[in-house]
Amino acid sequence: MKPALILQAARLAACVPLACAASLAHAQQTYKVAIAQFGPDHTLDTLVSSFKQELARQGLKVTYDEGHVNFDRSLAPQLLNREAAGKPDLMLTITTPLTQTAKQVLANRSFPIVFGAVANPVAAKLVPSWDRGDTLMTGGSNLPNMDASVGFIKQLTPGVKRLGFIYNPGDDADLGYLNALEKVVGKYGLTLVKVGVDNANDIPTRVASLQGRADALMVPASSMLIPAAAAIASVTNRIKLPTYSPNVDNVAQHHFLAAMTVEYTSLGTNVGRIAADVLRGKKPADIPVSVPAVQDHAVKISGRRLKDLGIALPESLKNCNCVVD
Repeated sequence: MKPALILQAARLAACVPLACAASLAHAQQTYKVAIAQFGPDHTLDTLVSSFKQELARQGLKVTYDEGHVNFDRSLAPQLLNREAAGKPDLMLTITTPLTQTAKQVLANRSFPIVFGAVANPVAAKLVPSWDRGDTLMTGGSNLPNMDASVGFIKQLTPGVKRLGFIYNPGDDADLGYLNALEKVVGKYGLTLVKVGVDNANDIPTRVASLQGRADALMVPASSMLIPAAAAIASVTNRIKLPTYSPNVDNVAQHHFLAAMTVEYTSLGTNVGRIAADVLRGKKPADIPVSVPAVQDHAVKISGRRLKDLGIALPESLKNCNCVVD
């Protein structure tokens, strides 16, 4: 064997045991991961479940400390401080409001935070850009591909010319949706009819104000609006306003007409991969925010709402296997 090849083989032989030892150390260690949720929600629970499954698939042993604030942001500091006191190796925060509060309340922490279901983490001042994380924070966005979402609205309801959008002006996540939506509606010949609401009690009235002003309504994955899905539906179904949901569950329950939304199993898997990298020593600042690809979206259509609204399923969607009766 040539001397150069002998030297290369020796180096490889020296490196392999070190790599194996490092891998074995990670496999043997049990990590403590805190999970802070904004509130109990089936869609968010799906994210958490796939997050855990991905960490297990990666071969990591993890114990979890979980809690939620029942959609009450004022309770967030108490939950976050309690979980931080347990000295986790990593914390998963879910939704924009809870993650923003975590960054403020736990500013002096030594452990990293990985976020999930944050629409626009740059606008929310959680990370400096989409291409990199913050010193101790990175994660996954749930901002849908707005071009594909609006294209789907025109595909299912081609007669729509005025698209209503209800949002909370005080929520950075909602503003992230609005900003992305404003960039694409013109491409589809739509006029955007914006309705702001900053008090949950005013939601039915604000939705009703769209009667005669909008041909369809798009609802974002808002911390205020998600818990109010039934209240929104009671109005939109009464005034016969086709409504596009931020998650498929509301469509499966026949509250809203349809959804083309981020698939939260994929989101949880992506966030789980990021968390695994961080636990293994990768710096959050070196990890870009995970952004859903078009294939990470799910489509669901309510057959009951189609019938009630007198909408015929377009030929292009007849083989979608996405209609719930």
